[in-house]
Order: sequence, then C-alpha cells, then structure tokens
Amino acid sequence: MKEVHTQGRFNHELLESIFRTSKKTIQEYVREVERNNRYKSVRQDLSLGTVLDDRSRLIDLYDACLQQDAHIRAVIETLLSQILGDRYMLARINDKGKYIKDVKATQKIQGSQFDKIIRGIVEAKLFGYTLLEILPAICPRTGKLAEVNIVERRNVLPDQKVVVKRQGIWHPHWNLGSQTYQRNYVLVNTGDIGLFSATTPLILAKKFTVANYVNFSHTYAQPIIHGKTVSESNNDRKRLANDIANAAQNKVIVTGLDDEIDIKTFTMSNSEKIYTSLIEFVNNEVSNMILGSESMAGGMQSYVGSTKAHQDIFRERIEVYRRFIENIMNEEIVPRLINMGYIESGLEFKYSNRIEMNNEDRIKLYGLITDKYEVTADEIEKEFGIHVGKQLNVMSFSGTTGLTGIGSNDQHVMSDEEYYKRYGHTRGSNVSNFIRGME
Repeated sequence: MKEVHTQGRFNHELLESIFRTSKKTIQEYVREVERNNRYKSVRQDLSLGTVLDDRSRLIDLYDACLQQDAHIRAVIETLLSQILGDRYMLARINDKGKYIKDVKATQKIQGSQFDKIIRGIVEAKLFGYTLLEILPAICPRTGKLAEVNIVERRNVLPDQKVVVKRQGIWHPHWNLGSQTYQRNYVLVNTGDIGLFSATTPLILAKKFTVANYVNFSHTYAQPIIHGKTVSESNNDRKRLANDIANAAQNKVIVTGLDDEIDIKTFTMSNSEKIYTSLIEFVNNEVSNMILGSESMAGGMQSYVGSTKAHQDIFRERIEVYRRFIENIMNEEIVPRLINMGYIESGLEFKYSNRIEMNNEDRIKLYGLITDKYEVTADEIEKEFGIHVGKQLNVMSFSGTTGLTGIGSNDQHVMSDEEYYKRYGHTRGSNVSNFIRGME
C-alpha cells in the first residue's frame, strides 16, 4: 500500500496494532510493570533502532479494564462531565490582572474536535501519555477545526518520542522530535505509567471475585425442591421428579395422597459478604484514585457532614485536573493554534472561576445576592432558564420622603419585599398624602 501523507503529517490510519484485551490476569500486569522498570534502568543507554519503551501490552491491560468494568467507566464519565462543557474560555488579561472573555474566540474552541483535545489531555493522566494530531484544516460548515485525532497509543513510544508503523518494529517510524512533525503533533507525557497503573490490579482481582460471586449465587441462592413418595417404583419417582421440574412453568403439580413436597430455602449466613465486601472495596479504591472520593461516584455516606467533606475533596481534585489542562493548553496547544492562524495572539485558555455547587446551594446563593444587589434578568435566565421581569426588591432613596419615607414611623419590622407587597411601593419613595391634601 502506498503511503499518502501531507507535509509534516503521517497517516495514522496506516498504523498496525494488535489488540489483546480479553482474559487478562494480574500475572500479566506484574510482568509488564517489571518490563517497564527494566526499561527505566537502561533508558540512559538506549540506542536508536531499538524498541524499548513499548507499552502496548500495558495499554491492553488498561483497555481490558475499561471495557469490562462498568464502575470505572462511570467514574471516567463523571470526571469528563466536570472537565468538558461550557466551563472554559479564551481570554485576555487586562491591566488589573482580570481575565476578560473573548466571546468570538471562545466559540471557536467549543465543539466536538476541541473536546477531543481536552479528553486526550485528561487521558494522559490516566494512561501516562497521549499523542494528539491537530490538523489546520477548517470545516467550511462550522468554521471550526475539521480534524483532531488521538494517535493509537500502542504505536507510540512516549519516552523515545517515536511513532512506529507496526507495533514493536522500529522501521518504518516517525521521529516526533523532528521539526517536521512539531507543528501538527503534541505529545502529552506525564513521565509515569498513569493512574490506571494503580486501578488495574484491583479491577483484575474484582473480575474474578464477581465470577466467583455468580457461581456462589447459582449454587446457594436457588431453593431446592424436595419431593417424597411412598411408592418404591423408579417410574413413580421419576414421574414425580419431572412434575416438580415442570411445576415452575406449568404452575400446577398433582401428587398422590401420601406424596409430600418440601422447599429447602437457603439459610442466610452472610457468606456472600466475602464477595460483596471485596467488590465494594475495589469500587471505593478506584473512585478515590481518580475522583478523590467514592461518594462522588455513587457511594452512600452516613451523614451530611461526611458528604460535604467528600464534595470538597472532589472539587479540589477536579481543580487539579483543570490546572493540568490549562498548563498543557497554554504551553502546547494554543501556540500551535496561533501559528496555524486559527486564533489571535494574546489569548489564554482558562477555566471559569464560577463555584461548582448543586441546585439547592445555587438557589440559596442567588437568593442572598438578589436581596443585596440588582441582578439582570438575562443572568437569571442564563443560570436557571427562567424568564423574569423587573426585580422587586431594588430600593430607591432618591428624592424627598413622604409619610412612608425614612422620616415616618416605619420601624423596619417588615422586610423590603413584604413592605412592597403591602403598600405598593418601596421604602423611601416619595408618596403624596391625598387624605391630608383634601383637608
């Protein structure tokens, strides 16, 4: 097959990889960690033409855990829900050190292709590295980046900074350190083998625990139906056994006068706790490793204070992820986008400083703010999707006061809102006394 590639780009679709993501064991994980440690010992003396930093089998283990364990998939989706979305922007810094959002430029980085970039940076923390391919082509329909790709990790040697066409074979290859590929390719390398290195052995152990738990349930969770008959004929006994076996489907069983049917139920002995406790332990460890808290991944807490403490830890962990993304964006991605002419110079990638809170706390915050500051209707609509009119509790102290003003007998017993509802105007407004004027 003839390779077709443009200047400064190799065709990642021609990469040849082998995927082994089934029947993974802890012994395989131990071998791959040992192999990685051997490479770390000799990488100072490595020579060109030798594939040493091959992590393809380690990636097989990571992918196997992602494909076969629902809990870690849910944890990753929870993490991405806090990273992606409309939380980030392109902004400029003014003289006071405040970030001013550039709305037009921010719209260019809010789309499916740019989400791939952020997802790839996050996955670098999990897998240990990510190679991003950012092409300068613009989609004529959307006006945004047309193509961003995450290059297959099995063909990337991150510490050797090389991409090989065939997994485990040096030639042909592409050197990411050369000037040719630096414009379109970004290698995000954390320097270790990723957070999945701590979760993989736990999930592999959990997989066998779940299998044993299923066998246990099949053996002991189903009741045993015991039939007795006074007849000594084998044919009569077989007939009764067949009737009992078919009773679940037929709903009816007819026995002789002296025949007996007894259901032997399983006596609970908490033996299943051995399996459920191990499964719960693994789920909590995985959640704590990636999110910082098991309660943020669906776990239950015994009291409100514990939940709030876990929420604070979760938000701190998300802040660390966002800070990592901001650094990679401003050091690697944004300069390339500027060189491509996609965005203007002087812009920085920044996550918004809005407080992450639940709906109840958000309503309380806006209730506190609107009692002291005037909030525009557009802000309420943007935050809650509710169309509102003029704010009622906005006070006006201009002009002279009438009988109901500051100089009246108002003791401020009622709130400003209650005062407005009763008298039809705010405190301090100038209201004429029509009764005294008629005297």
